[in-house]
Amino acid sequence: MRKLLYLLLAMLGAGVTCCTDNNDEYIVKGTTSLSRLNGHRVFIVPYGTPEYEDSIGVDSTEIKDGKFEFRGHKGEFLARVTVDKKVRYGTQDLLVVIEPGVISVVIDSISSAGGTPQNDALQKWKELKGNRDRVHWNQSQYIKYLQAQGDTVYAKSLSDSLKIFNEHYISEIHDLMRGLGSGTAYDVLQQRYGDPD
Repeated sequence: MRKLLYLLLAMLGAGVTCCTDNNDEYIVKGTTSLSRLNGHRVFIVPYGTPEYEDSIGVDSTEIKDGKFEFRGHKGEFLARVTVDKKVRYGTQDLLVVIEPGVISVVIDSISSAGGTPQNDALQKWKELKGNRDRVHWNQSQYIKYLQAQGDTVYAKSLSDSLKIFNEHYISEIHDLMRGLGSGTAYDVLQQRYGDPD
């Protein structure tokens, strides 16, 4: 009788462990509109040093009918989603946080991700940064043009305006970080933008 009780407790313990493990499962559901990627592989590459990459391992799967999926229990880590080198031209690699939950990924000329709080935040950062980089580049080029033409007054005015624009961008990133709290995405932003005030 005692052996039967131990066997039942062991089976119950295994069942609880099984259900608990499912709570930390990550699922990456991906799509692409680029039909030329069908039959090629997409990769999740841990982002960091070669040693870090080796410690977690690279995962890959085949794109079929514009879809792909990853599942795992490797914990939380920063990764790059990318496609096979032979077909990478015209696609944008994507930085994501692999974390428990369902992460939606779109691989395209402009890639995107979301579905979990950290990936929603990284996507928001990506959009803010894209807008900031575009405005900064255009304004910087125009300032150089004005300076070359000798119009230092207007160039200075635009430089001051660009400085305020960049400060506002940093403020938006710090607000995003405050909403996130600690975690992998916060660490990524902190390395680039420092601590929020």
